[in-house]
Amino acid sequence: MPRESFFSVRDIFQDRRKLFIFLICLVLATLSWIFISLGKSYSSTLVVPVKYINFPENKTLLNSVPERLAVNVSGSGYDLLQFDERLTEDTLIVNLDNLKISVLGEYQRGYLDQAALSKDLQDRLNGSLAINRVLSDSIFFVFDLKVSRIISVKPKLNFSIARGFILLDSIEVIPNELEVFGALSILDTLSAIETELSELGELSKSRKFKASISKKYIGGDAKTSYDSVLVVINVDKITEKRFMLTPELLNVPDSLEMLTFPNGIEVIAQIPLSMFDEVVESDFKMVVDYNKLEEGYMLLPVELESWNPIAENISIKPQKVEIVLTRID
Repeated sequence: MPRESFFSVRDIFQDRRKLFIFLICLVLATLSWIFISLGKSYSSTLVVPVKYINFPENKTLLNSVPERLAVNVSGSGYDLLQFDERLTEDTLIVNLDNLKISVLGEYQRGYLDQAALSKDLQDRLNGSLAINRVLSDSIFFVFDLKVSRIISVKPKLNFSIARGFILLDSIEVIPNELEVFGALSILDTLSAIETELSELGELSKSRKFKASISKKYIGGDAKTSYDSVLVVINVDKITEKRFMLTPELLNVPDSLEMLTFPNGIEVIAQIPLSMFDEVVESDFKMVVDYNKLEEGYMLLPVELESWNPIAENISIKPQKVEIVLTRID
């Protein structure tokens, strides 16, 4: 007669006592498997954050160096679980005091080999895990001499002036020069350093704001005496001012008397509203030159010889005058 099993699957789920015994056995088996697995040796690749300290004095770094390293480690499953988080979250401090430096053309170059990095990592683990190798290539540092230069600042702006308004004068930058500390090979090629781009849109009033200095062309580790500058853009409303002037007659022969018609010439100038009273009639000089008379024509051009530079878009009416010549006995 065949032997019956201790209990069937149906019996397990129908009998609470049998179900309890089954679950205990399942948990014990699972724990046994986990402990056996953790005792085995494994290898894993971890990404470790890196920070470099004690860079060589009076030198500036020209190239980018990795901020994270891929490292292959091996150890028991238990140790991997214990030290995985420590390696990937704690920053590895790399001291560059003993960095070997050699001359490379106009620059100097140093490098960290994998063996030195592996030793630093192994010291952190106290022998709990084995560092198989650093998967990243050797880390190179390209240095240049660090110098100080006084360089002018150029604001980088994008704006337009609203219709009926005018930019009063050149854009002001305060201070307009900065002391920059950085690589000799970079700073000696710069005529100016720029600010970060400022999008200002359409301007109908003056603006005053701070603009950050851009480090795009001066090197990532370059330093400036100020991180930002003050930019001043003076905008004013335009108004018209009109004058009636009598032109000066030039090169008229002593034997002739010359009259112009009309005798008064209207000058129309666009002037910033804030400077309206600074522009006066005496700022303008118009002339009519007899030497420009063409045979058969009794017309001469009216020429604006001098004016106030504040005034813009100056127009004169009329641009030509008729002349009447009378001989003097």
